[in-house]
Amino acid sequence: MVEPDDDAAVAVVGMAVRVPGADRDLDRFWHHVVHGIDAVSFFTPEQLLGWGVPKDLVEHPDFVPARAVLEGADRFDHRLFSYSPSDSALMDPQQRVLLECAWAALEHAGQPPVAADGNRIGVYVGTGLNVYLLDNVWPNQRAVEAAGGLGLIIGSDKDFAATRIAYKLNLQGPAVTVQAACSTSLVAVHQAVQALLTYDADVALAGAATVAPPTRRGHRYEPGGIFSADGRCRAFDAAADGTVPGDGAGVVVLKRLADARRDGDTVHAVIRGSAINNDGLRKAGFTAPGPTGQAAVISAALEVAGVDPDTVGLIETHGTGTALGDPIEVAALRQVFDSDRPDRAPCALGAVKSVVGHLDTAAGVIGLVKAVLALKHRTVPPIAHLSTPNPRVELTGSVFDLPVAARPWTPIDGVLRAGVSSFGIGGTNAHVVLEAAPDSAPRRRRHVTELVLVAAKTAAAAQESVDRAVDLVARTAPGDLADIAYTLRTGRAELPWRAAFLTGPHGPAAGTGAPGPAVRQVDAKARARGVGLYLTAAGELTGNRPNYDADPVYRATADEGAALLRGQPLDEPARERVTRLVACVGLARSLRGRGIAPRELAGTGLGLLAGAVVAGVLTLPEAVALLCGDLDPARLRPAELPLRPAGGEPLTDAECADPTRWRAAALAPAAPQPLPPDPDRLLWIEVGTSVTPRFGPDPSTLPTDRHARLLATVGALWQLGLAGPWDPAYDTGRQRVPAPTYPFAATRHYLDAPATHLDTERHH
Repeated sequence: MVEPDDDAAVAVVGMAVRVPGADRDLDRFWHHVVHGIDAVSFFTPEQLLGWGVPKDLVEHPDFVPARAVLEGADRFDHRLFSYSPSDSALMDPQQRVLLECAWAALEHAGQPPVAADGNRIGVYVGTGLNVYLLDNVWPNQRAVEAAGGLGLIIGSDKDFAATRIAYKLNLQGPAVTVQAACSTSLVAVHQAVQALLTYDADVALAGAATVAPPTRRGHRYEPGGIFSADGRCRAFDAAADGTVPGDGAGVVVLKRLADARRDGDTVHAVIRGSAINNDGLRKAGFTAPGPTGQAAVISAALEVAGVDPDTVGLIETHGTGTALGDPIEVAALRQVFDSDRPDRAPCALGAVKSVVGHLDTAAGVIGLVKAVLALKHRTVPPIAHLSTPNPRVELTGSVFDLPVAARPWTPIDGVLRAGVSSFGIGGTNAHVVLEAAPDSAPRRRRHVTELVLVAAKTAAAAQESVDRAVDLVARTAPGDLADIAYTLRTGRAELPWRAAFLTGPHGPAAGTGAPGPAVRQVDAKARARGVGLYLTAAGELTGNRPNYDADPVYRATADEGAALLRGQPLDEPARERVTRLVACVGLARSLRGRGIAPRELAGTGLGLLAGAVVAGVLTLPEAVALLCGDLDPARLRPAELPLRPAGGEPLTDAECADPTRWRAAALAPAAPQPLPPDPDRLLWIEVGTSVTPRFGPDPSTLPTDRHARLLATVGALWQLGLAGPWDPAYDTGRQRVPAPTYPFAATRHYLDAPATHLDTERHH
């Protein structure tokens, strides 16, 4: 067997789920897994008939009124995705859930959910049968006629599951809908892995959704069939008699491991290898499991991974809890994992269906997410409802055990590894080999004030986003806040309702009852006006150490100025003038580096000379040379931005090339003058030895700390819609980390199925 190859490894960098009992909450899902809490719901006849379940089915003696359901599957954030209410109601709810999961998974990965042009992000997803179309849409003749044939197909057909996500999120890699019955989502993971390794994509989303309308809540029990008699899935237990259907969805974001490390992504786990195959005729029937095919696909995945089977400590099984399926699955596993190694540690079996039911097309990816969480928590989870092992599952002499309680996961040969299986009706099998994420290299932790930005499509969603962010910041160690701020700034969509706040003593404190940061909408009028920088070089000379420590752009300018001063025989007044010039230029460059693009520069006194440096008329060394009494007029250049003396007109190219103007500016005092005569034309920021906004926020309410003051000014402009991407210098060494994802503001968009009714005698 070949050794694991990091060049062929794929990182899981983001995850999102919708699972019964936990909805979108990964931590709650893990809590249910660790404690063996299942999420199956049971329904009354009145509920079922009201939803449109046929009366003869409800009254059948073998009918089991149970299903693991998603709360809110009839709701959708149509505003976020720019769908009309009528189009939303026609759309397959599975595709709506999948779209929200794709958005959330990208955010969990720290990737903007609406990608920039030129990206190579692929999508590999599938859905279950669109029962909503059959039970709810078709009976609504008015809605069908209003939609028209093409509109109905676009909203309903499985073919559009992947391309819908690619279109709405601007993902420009391959977009392929995958369909392989119960193994759909793990097959999608395999295909996404292959796309990354063959460079068809640089990032890939993989997953699936299965959501049935309330008309399908319940099933008929058939002895020896797939569904249980009491609505519980007891995988590998002596009382196992089948699984229970469930609704759910999951999407993972994958990236080549080397790229994830390079880009500072959080690696939740590593996919070492994967494989898919089909049973062909090597089984008893089309719907029957095939041990030969299952063993072959697991062996193939291990071979691709270069992993010794003896080092695998957990197998997340297909685990349906059926009389036929469980024994066959263990028999197939034993063909691969039975070992002669005397010190072979036990390999635990897992079965997520005992917690969330059988999620059909989404089952495999939810099993994968469970295994990733187990690796992250270094915990072997139990199998829910397991009390007496099934005697037909032959474990004697095998490496496998059936955990009944959570336990610490001990590495084998120094590593934690898991396998995940998913087997579809029809015989398409998939297996993925996982490994715990590598330890992160030690990084320099920043203990400085950070600017946190949040945005949403609506005011209510923005307020919820900022509340979540404030709470996260309050629970995060100061040295890790830079990563939180970086992730929320670079890994979220640009949306119109925004809030900004500072961390540390200058920011809000969670749980105090004090008003949170203000939420406001992007201001179209302010964006039309734009920003101007009014440079004065005035103010206290001391106090910029926080900017020097926290701001690489400012620090580079300050260091350049210090180097230029070194060895210069200047008197104290001349040194002060150079120091003022450098501070003013450094702050202006810092504002520009943080996405503030001024339309115009105005200056007064020494500040006009600083403006000439910012506008490219002079370099900083040339300006310092001028202050030291030396200037080469041949080096003067036209201004790259409109540059005007305070109260005057923009300088012409000839005026910029006049050395007498700059000699006069070099000798002028560094004192603020009145703003230009048209302060309402632009939003002005005064830049001296500190930054003072001359718009909106009252300067008296801003922090006295100069770094915090600058960040607060940037945040206020960002809220107005006047700040763009930051200079990459600010992101050096930063890591994308999980942070609160979008709080979908879902409203109900659903066509209800015609209800049936109990007969009169039943009511009495």
